Amino acid sequence: MPIHNPGYRPWHGQTAPLATRWVVIAEVGIRRAWLSSWLRRMMFFAWLPACVMGFMVFLYEQTSANDPTAARTMLGMSRMLIEPGSSASDSFADLETLMDRRKQSPERERHLYWSALLTTLFRRSQPFILIPMLGIIVPPLISQDFRSRAFLLYFSRPITRLQYILGKAACVMFFAATVTFGPAILLFITAVLLSPSLTVLGSTWDLSLRIVAASLSIIVPCTCLSLMLSSLASESRYASFSWFAIWIFGELAWATVSQAATVGDNVVISCLSLIRVFNDVTAWILDPELVVNDIQTRLVLLASISAVSLAVLYRRVSAPLQV
Repeated sequence: MPIHNPGYRPWHGQTAPLATRWVVIAEVGIRRAWLSSWLRRMMFFAWLPACVMGFMVFLYEQTSANDPTAARTMLGMSRMLIEPGSSASDSFADLETLMDRRKQSPERERHLYWSALLTTLFRRSQPFILIPMLGIIVPPLISQDFRSRAFLLYFSRPITRLQYILGKAACVMFFAATVTFGPAILLFITAVLLSPSLTVLGSTWDLSLRIVAASLSIIVPCTCLSLMLSSLASESRYASFSWFAIWIFGELAWATVSQAATVGDNVVISCLSLIRVFNDVTAWILDPELVVNDIQTRLVLLASISAVSLAVLYRRVSAPLQV
């Protein structure tokens, strides 16, 4: 009987480059999350509003060629979809006065209308899909690794803590982008294709960049916050509860305090609800005509949430390696 050498034998196959090893972690997370039937249903409903608003663009382009007042009428319809009670919606209420006061060109009116539709998409539909979707996907990403001690398997490979965090974050950002950036850019492309000619890109090209900026303003803070909660919880259900509690109780606190407050637009009261903060920031990004009071405070709040969450997440991921 032959005797085999039990000693170490080096690996002679190909190895993944150091800079792309986090991709494997992201791919595993995406494949595991896609197994959820609830996630696939949410994806369908996330893209449905963009298709409906694409039909609204079709109506606008068909009627504006024959009726000069169609743009103002359609813009008024889009304004009705904006949720009242925030500083951004107050600015939208002044758009009709703005158009009456100035001689707006058809290109400018088209830009205002497209901006209103994109803002409605970001404010009305996406939060109600993004919040529960991340509440399903993110909690088990890190908490289960800690609970099952799978991090020992991860870090027994040549993977750094930053690569581990980047892989988990890429998984979350992928699904968040499909709910925020994907439908919005689809709406923009649909609007361009339904326009009389491609020359409309000359007056609306900036909306594509604004969509990217508005999507990142939502994706980055939500990714950092959700991953931090997952790393702090010993079980995924605790992370899920914390995630939904932040949004629900924040909105309830805003509704309660805003009704009792004697001042009008108080930035401190608005910052009680993350939904209101995201709504105002995305509306400010998508339309240059909008004036949101104390927008700097909201931007600093989102940046602080991202920075603090990342610091806590890095500390929690580093903790098992120090045992």
